[in-house]
Amino acid sequence: MNHLSVKPLRAGVVGMGIGRHHARAYQDLKDTELVAICDVNADRLEQIGALFPNVARYSDYHALFAEAGLDLVSVAVPNILHAEITIAALEAGLHVVCEKPLAVDVAAAEAIVQAAERARGKLTVCYDKRYRADAQWLRRAVASSTLGDIYHVEAGWKRETGIPGGWFVQKAMSGGGPLIDLGVHVLDIALWVLGFPAVKTVSGVTRAVFGPAGRKTWGTKTGDGSRYEVEDGAVGMLRLEGNVPMLLEASWADHRRPGEDDMYFRFSGSKAAAVVHVRNYTQEDTLRLYTEIDGIAVEATPRLHPPDPSGHAGLLADFVRAIRMDDAPPAPASQGLATVRVLDAFYRSAATGREVALE
Repeated sequence: MNHLSVKPLRAGVVGMGIGRHHARAYQDLKDTELVAICDVNADRLEQIGALFPNVARYSDYHALFAEAGLDLVSVAVPNILHAEITIAALEAGLHVVCEKPLAVDVAAAEAIVQAAERARGKLTVCYDKRYRADAQWLRRAVASSTLGDIYHVEAGWKRETGIPGGWFVQKAMSGGGPLIDLGVHVLDIALWVLGFPAVKTVSGVTRAVFGPAGRKTWGTKTGDGSRYEVEDGAVGMLRLEGNVPMLLEASWADHRRPGEDDMYFRFSGSKAAAVVHVRNYTQEDTLRLYTEIDGIAVEATPRLHPPDPSGHAGLLADFVRAIRMDDAPPAPASQGLATVRVLDAFYRSAATGREVALE
């Protein structure tokens, strides 16, 4: 298809917290035109709107969908609203980018998947961390059997001080704490790298040590912790098909290296192991490969070529391409549902102290 002959897709964003990154990406991409933004917070709408002159502003997403003439929209609102607004956008005939997690529970995620199956528009989940160079290298390495048969996986995201405030710490709004906020990203990358194998069982433990005491917070303070309703750390084990164990960890707060905000992965295989350690969001020097040559242990540092564009822009560019070519979206709703099912099982295991089997 000759893209030069096709007008840019008219894009909008609902929710101008993390949604501001979507807005900037739409503005920068050649194939999209940012035409409208929406937020119920009038002060934030005015503040962020000033960064995007000549872009229409809405306080009601119903009006946005009815009046703005959109082709696609990003839904970047508190987790509890993902299902309501995503389904409304799909029913309005729009293509939709839904921020992670797809929904706060399995029933809501299933409702979104069903709506997407009925809709003429496409839906993708905003797993922007897939567009890191190290994550994409891991996927290629596993697919090409560079690591051999995978027998052990580790994935985690840990902060020393990083408890957010507001709706993030309200269970009804968020669905959970760091597990559903940060853990969903590393869970998605690990399953994506492996080709989304079935998860057979989940055993997890959560704790709330710092949040209830109002400690180790940033952003909107949680005060004395009286409104703190979620975990501030979680660790567990998943059993994947083929009896492969996967350790999963997520924390907002811990006694660690001051200022630590690190993401990590380990994929151990019969030929080699790949380890990623991302310190404070860096894109450089994050990957090591460990193997043997003639019985001698070897450490290698693969030279990475960052995707262009990356992050939100990379995902949105791929999604626009999928819309243009009528291809599968980069992160389909079925994969978003798969991660929600794992998170649900993790929380149920933590609540009961028992391993949970997934069908």
